[in-house]
Amino acid sequence: MQQGVGVHIVSNKVGVSFLLKAVTFFKRLPMLKSFHVFTLVAISSSFQLSHAQVSPLFPDDIYADERARFLILEKSLRTLPKRRLEDLDAEIYGLANYPLYPYLLRLRLERTMSLKTQREVEQFLEDYAGQPVSYGLRYRWLNYLASRGHENAFLSSYRNGMGAKLTCQALGYKLKRTDNPKPVLTEVDPLWYSGQSQPDECDPLFAKWRSNGLMTPDKVVKRIAIAAKEDNRRIIPYLKRQLPSSHQYLADAWSSVSRDVSLVNRTRLFPMKHKHNEAEILTWGIEKLAWRNPKAAMKAYDTYAPKNIFSVPELHIIQRAIALSATLDFLPEAHEWLDKADIEGASDDVKLWHVSFLLRAKQWQRVVDVIDAANPELQQEENYRYWKARALEELGNVMQATVMYQQLANERNYYGFMASARINSQPNLSHTPAPRVQSAVQAIANTPATQRAMEFYRLERSTEARREWRYLLSNLPDSQVTDAGVLAYEWGIYDQAIISFAKSGYWDDVERRFPLAFESQFSEKSEAYDVSKAFAMAIARRESSFMVDAVSPVGAAGLMQLMPGTAQYLAKEKVSRNTLFQVDDNLDYGVQYLRYLGDKLNNNPVLVSASYNAGWRKVLEWLPAGEALPVDIWIENIPYKETRSYVKAVLAYQYIYEHQLGENKNVFPQLTQDVIPSSSAVSTHPVTGTLQLAPR
Repeated sequence: MQQGVGVHIVSNKVGVSFLLKAVTFFKRLPMLKSFHVFTLVAISSSFQLSHAQVSPLFPDDIYADERARFLILEKSLRTLPKRRLEDLDAEIYGLANYPLYPYLLRLRLERTMSLKTQREVEQFLEDYAGQPVSYGLRYRWLNYLASRGHENAFLSSYRNGMGAKLTCQALGYKLKRTDNPKPVLTEVDPLWYSGQSQPDECDPLFAKWRSNGLMTPDKVVKRIAIAAKEDNRRIIPYLKRQLPSSHQYLADAWSSVSRDVSLVNRTRLFPMKHKHNEAEILTWGIEKLAWRNPKAAMKAYDTYAPKNIFSVPELHIIQRAIALSATLDFLPEAHEWLDKADIEGASDDVKLWHVSFLLRAKQWQRVVDVIDAANPELQQEENYRYWKARALEELGNVMQATVMYQQLANERNYYGFMASARINSQPNLSHTPAPRVQSAVQAIANTPATQRAMEFYRLERSTEARREWRYLLSNLPDSQVTDAGVLAYEWGIYDQAIISFAKSGYWDDVERRFPLAFESQFSEKSEAYDVSKAFAMAIARRESSFMVDAVSPVGAAGLMQLMPGTAQYLAKEKVSRNTLFQVDDNLDYGVQYLRYLGDKLNNNPVLVSASYNAGWRKVLEWLPAGEALPVDIWIENIPYKETRSYVKAVLAYQYIYEHQLGENKNVFPQLTQDVIPSSSAVSTHPVTGTLQLAPR
């Protein structure tokens, strides 16, 4: 709990004022005169706590009274018996000028849905079309109408893209109203092409579609392929029965390969009867097999390629997968497969890994040759320019390399900073603040979406606030998106400032794009755990863009995206996700974890940042098996694309924050001198028994 927020929240002056107003307000509501005062205390406490925790940079609060009434009405709309909701209407309409008023209207409509309210619902959906307050309402309304058989109202309100169940319902209603079913049935194909079982509402529609001759073997095989690729083999037996006997073996082949991709090497599954269909199965299976067992994939390729069943795109898919997998495993065959895959029309990542493999092998002339063979547009990307310069330097062509480094050094990115370090020049941050025009910024602040976002932030409903901010950005002219970024920065909504500047493409406002958010807390934790403050801020900037309540798909939470298990390991006690949403706690665990990784990995910022993203055990697996590798070459060979990008970003951000904090530091010169040790440097800690790098 932040300073100034006591346990007895309603005992402060504002809290008492709020409570008195709330009691008066509640007594005006019919049927609520006996509402328990302790409920009011709870609501008041919740409100005051939220109010105390908002950004200190927010503008003056002009809606405190309306917000209190909103909270009470919101709760009443959710809990009162439906028959008494009309009694709230006067109080609801009394908040018509409050930014969150539409959300009360929506709650009212959701609780009172009936055919009598059709005009109100449709008017609301029209008035707030595309706005967050309307999200999901049409879906709920249509489900209500369908459940009660109101077909005309349903078709009047239905819109495309409402999901399989409602789409099947709509098409079924349309079929009942036409003597010519063909135009309606042509809309069934997209519903059929699903790897999952469709809702029961679709069964009559599919039956009509089939009886009209629109189900063909190709359409059935296509759905089998989709199901197999989604690992849903349960529906394949049903689909197999829809095929003529001449095609049923394709269902068996898809099912077998989906279960075990190594079965692509079982040639009896592929009698070459329907070569196009079999080639699709083999392409998918060999590609998957390549990532598990590249040599087995090579065998399959050698078996089927001579049969000339693969299209050119299919060959590219297979060759790419084998080449990249062999490269990641550093197999001797990688040379051959990279040459085979790196042809015109190949994906860009083939070229990238071709160069990376040659870097690891230190075949510098081949690096130059492969880059020179790339298309001109690709050659101009910063990574290829850096590596060509690096290769030329290694080949002794220092003058040409220096010219290329100098050009790169003007760019504000990882490769630009590395190039600067290689020629001992100061990196160029190119900071140009976005112009601040008061009238333009104020215009953004006054928009209804901004006002709604602000209210949700004050209520600590960050998800709803971000929805409103996204809606704001999506509806602003490009010329005003930067103004929105300036406003978000000034209000301390740093994640939305970062997003707004990225959307506008205004990259040169370095200070606003890399804010010194929560600086005092970072200072405290960095000093306590002896971790570079700039490094910790760089990690947080990359992890969450300073979004306090960020949650990743795998459950990492808060500013520094800590997994609860990691926090519990450090704390030696249970740590809840809500704890990780507290800035102080999250930074404590996050910076402490950086210290833990630093101790394990000799304080190497490259290995620590890679470990923060992918896990230290995985990073130890990636250490070179032979001799040590230069840092830049090792980074370029990190197997995970996400981790590769992450490490480059964190290192660049670290330098930016070193500059922002006024530190006379630069991480990059040391990186040009350091090497990543070989796996032989991994040892077992004598006390803990865990793996770690041996001290340098």
